[in-house]
Amino acid sequence: MNARTDITSALGQRVEGAIASVPGLAGGTWRIAALPVASPIHRATASDCVIVDVPGNDPVFIKFRQPDVATTALPSATTAARRAAATGVAPTVIADGSDWLALAFLAPPWRYARVGDLQDLELTTKVLEAKKALHETGLIGEGFSPFAMIETLASEATALGVPLPDETDRLIALARLVRAAISASGIDPCFCHNDGIASNVMIDGNGVQLVDFDLAADNDPWFDVGALINEVCNFDAERHAMVEHYAGHLDERLYNRCRLYGAIDDLMWGLWGVTTAIRTSRTGIEFWKYGAWRLFHARTTFNARDFELWLRRL
Repeated sequence: MNARTDITSALGQRVEGAIASVPGLAGGTWRIAALPVASPIHRATASDCVIVDVPGNDPVFIKFRQPDVATTALPSATTAARRAAATGVAPTVIADGSDWLALAFLAPPWRYARVGDLQDLELTTKVLEAKKALHETGLIGEGFSPFAMIETLASEATALGVPLPDETDRLIALARLVRAAISASGIDPCFCHNDGIASNVMIDGNGVQLVDFDLAADNDPWFDVGALINEVCNFDAERHAMVEHYAGHLDERLYNRCRLYGAIDDLMWGLWGVTTAIRTSRTGIEFWKYGAWRLFHARTTFNARDFELWLRRL
């Protein structure tokens, strides 16, 4: 089915407008690349994604940001995507508009990673190396703080009357303690992906590419490491291996920082999920389920026996 026939739809009109503005895409046909899913995987929830096919040329992937989550993306998102592409760890940026981004399409055998894929140590070390390549490019000039995002989402949840799960207020208070502890210990910010979600890693059996740079900006690189570890590792041996691979040695204080950042990442995305569930008019996407699960996972980490030890030894 040729999706271009549905140009009366809101998405169809946006796609047609983007195609018309990009040299070489005129006359191309498009198809949906991925339907939005929040749970059990997290994919295409912030943007409508399409593939544009043009005879004689390589396909182009275009993402159109959803208005109900537009404020989540940073102004530097397009600049960040271009830097990542120039670094060799992300698809080439073809063109961009005010609310869309066109990228080189990663055709099969490329596919998005699942958590199970990234539980392969060899593959996950490649992801760490890709993120480290971003870190080594220096600052990009715009900052990102997961702690600030938590505060913003918590305020929005209050304003919207979101029925937050039990103990969420306590988790937010604990996040402030983590923020103070990490701030006191000091950070060396650099350009970071700021996204540990497995589906924002593309794999093809040999290499990896990173996608979705909506939150990419200057931050503590250990947030990238901690968020990835939190996403894919179930046991300390795996977490230790990730920290050792990135740092070149196993440092207890860096491990502690990663565990705390993992809880912060869970809390941030948990609040995002439950708040988006109330804010959005889109149906059929399990934002609440996703958010509630991330909050549960955050609560598990904050309640861990060693939490106070992690907090004190940074």
